Amino acid sequence: MKLSRSIKLVAVATVAALAIAPSAFATDITGAGSTAVQSFMDSCKAAYQTATSDTFSYAGGGSGAGKTAINASPATKDLAYSDSVNTTPPAGLLHIPAAIWPIAIAYNLNTKRHIQLSIKTISDIFGGKVTMWNDPEIIADNNKFSKTPVYRKNADGSQYKDKNGKPQILSYKNVGAPFTFPAQRITVVYRGGTSGTTNNFTSAMAGTPGSIWNKKGNDSFSVADPFDVTTDPSHFQNAASSASVADLADKTKYSITYVEASYVAAKTNLATASILNNAGNSVLPDVNGASAQFEDSKLDAATGIVTWNYASTAPAAYPLTAATYALAFSKYSSAATAAAVKKQIEYTAFNCYDNAKTFPMIPITKTSALGKAILGLTAKIGA
Repeated sequence: MKLSRSIKLVAVATVAALAIAPSAFATDITGAGSTAVQSFMDSCKAAYQTATSDTFSYAGGGSGAGKTAINASPATKDLAYSDSVNTTPPAGLLHIPAAIWPIAIAYNLNTKRHIQLSIKTISDIFGGKVTMWNDPEIIADNNKFSKTPVYRKNADGSQYKDKNGKPQILSYKNVGAPFTFPAQRITVVYRGGTSGTTNNFTSAMAGTPGSIWNKKGNDSFSVADPFDVTTDPSHFQNAASSASVADLADKTKYSITYVEASYVAAKTNLATASILNNAGNSVLPDVNGASAQFEDSKLDAATGIVTWNYASTAPAAYPLTAATYALAFSKYSSAATAAAVKKQIEYTAFNCYDNAKTFPMIPITKTSALGKAILGLTAKIGA
């Protein structure tokens, strides 16, 4: 991960020394936005309230809804979470990258096997060029024998991390075997409305070498897609949230969708694709692949914005990786609200993972470059 400018270490070290502590008086704050991280935050909600005495009511609604709430004058929420950058921010708005996670490509093919798909093939499927499951492009991906990283683990079976918080690759194993695909039309399930997951996904599609996606990434799938999805509503279907996208794909045979990876695990009929990355390796939507992609991308510590390197050739990089930004103000009407917002963001970034290890969110430490950037930004929140 490349930092575009230096971080003020002395100031950050001072902030990092301040532990989250329960408030003398409970403060209630409200938020809305990303549904990709909603279940993740819900899983640590009780622990957060115990640790801080505060409560956080989160309405979800998608990244677009979060940005709308925070952009209103006055704002209708104390903070928002968005998986894409707020391009029309009100004065004093901060972007704080509180979560890094992989977007899964999930499909309904009556199998739990991880089929292989290249980013080029994925862009052709979602762009309306590849319409059948037995298309030669899909078959060619699955006739390739590729390598997948094997990571070092601790004695208890947990993922080993070096002193910089990076996983260590021990070796590679060969994967891949021919798979018989049905002669069935593909149903593409996409997010309706405005979604940060969609923005990240469509940006990756547009950044794919040789891609038919000739427009920039957008919160709206129908705006970014080179195919006019309104002309084929039976094979391009939409749903309003991460959970509803996964639900629709789960009940629609021969469908494919993009969604935060944890939403796939509980579904009976969905499996996740193994993506052939730019290094030619087969990688799954997990913490290791997302970490590798983040480390080979660029974080601006001053603004908090992550610029993804879609041309990365890092061996373990998972190309479809996203950041969720906490959208908070540098000034609030009361010190209590400012303190509560700051604690909520820091708890999500640094503590939620301890209570939600089944979610593929990258664990963030306060001493990592990302952690220091987060603390440098939350230090700007005040009254």
